[in-house]
Amino acid sequence: MQYKKEGSLALLPDPQTKIIAAIPAYNEARHIEEIVSKTLRYVGQVIVVDDGSEDGTGGRAERAGAIVIRHDINMGKGVGINTAFKTAREIGCMAMVLLDADGQHRPEEIPQLLDPVLNNRADMVVGSRFLVKNDIPKYRMLGQTVLNITTNLGSGIRLTDTQSGFRAFSRKAIERMNFKETGFAVESEMQFRANRYGLKVTEVPINTN
Repeated sequence: MQYKKEGSLALLPDPQTKIIAAIPAYNEARHIEEIVSKTLRYVGQVIVVDDGSEDGTGGRAERAGAIVIRHDINMGKGVGINTAFKTAREIGCMAMVLLDADGQHRPEEIPQLLDPVLNNRADMVVGSRFLVKNDIPKYRMLGQTVLNITTNLGSGIRLTDTQSGFRAFSRKAIERMNFKETGFAVESEMQFRANRYGLKVTEVPINTN
């Protein structure tokens, strides 16, 4: 995989106390500046993985204050998330938040995702859309239920929202997570790997836009 970095990781403070957020993005110029700006209120640095965007996503993310890692071509969400974890390992940060670039996640909820990680209660925290009342259409709920059942049974870890992209990870999880899945099934793979490596997993309720 070939990628290039825009900005400098040397700008980061002491890596032992560093908390970062990573945002995989593909053609999300419409939302990315606002998301980066809001996310920077809650973490030390934002890393945007620009997965071959053609709409100026990377440039807008930089202007908002993110460090941008660019893939030359679109390689899929799973590869983008692998790049995010690789960068987190290079930095040596103590925790990382992962969120989507399409504006559905609320950066103001980052502290509640980080709390179990920073207090050593969990290595992976999943933001669940189903622990609160939501307006998700019934047809999507049905598909989500099927995915939950199959992923929970296969992984041995029970979650109410196996496909949520809003997550937080401890340094232990960052060191161990490396994915084979290149597409949107990467969230399910996280659950299998968390079980394999004996990581502590929990959920917190989140809202979605």
